[in-house]
Amino acid sequence: VGLSGLLVLGYGGFYAIGAYTYALLNHYYGFGFWESLPLAGIVTAAFGFLLGFPVLRLRGDYLAIVTLGFGEIVRILLLNNTEITGGPNGISQIPKPTFFGLEFNRSVRDGGWDTFHNVFGLKYDPSDRIVFLYLVALLLVVLTLFVINRLLRMPLGRAWEALREDEIACRSLGLSPTRIKLTAFTISAAFAGFAGTL
Repeated sequence: VGLSGLLVLGYGGFYAIGAYTYALLNHYYGFGFWESLPLAGIVTAAFGFLLGFPVLRLRGDYLAIVTLGFGEIVRILLLNNTEITGGPNGISQIPKPTFFGLEFNRSVRDGGWDTFHNVFGLKYDPSDRIVFLYLVALLLVVLTLFVINRLLRMPLGRAWEALREDEIACRSLGLSPTRIKLTAFTISAAFAGFAGTL
């Protein structure tokens, strides 16, 4: 339910938008993981903002059903759009995140600088890539927790909590519930887009 009391079940669609944004930016424009990460968050936040306008007038189970439907619509659109997304096969050969341009492969791919193991004089171990991806995910989780804690201490975070506890009292304090819900929906969609890039 989250900080603002909204039951949103369509995060699978936002994850998919973030993942396909990264894949399309890499496949068609050659963007790397670190360049695509903020762009995927921005694109997903834009989708969350556009979906939030008509949807956030709903409450409770109705909101949950509509957002679940959004996730299903995104899935079907991505599966049926074979020219751009590859359909059921998806987009293949998306490069993994690198450490300042250094890849975690046995040898350098076309257009790559060098491998992590060659630069640091280490023996190649395929599990190093998994450890690196784990550390990247851990770094993004810590960064997410930091941003969320900062947001909670801001007036916006207090407005989310007020909205969750009592929407009528929130409105009587001069706060706009629609605007508060829209910011919560947009920010949460952006974080789902970040998660989708992983």
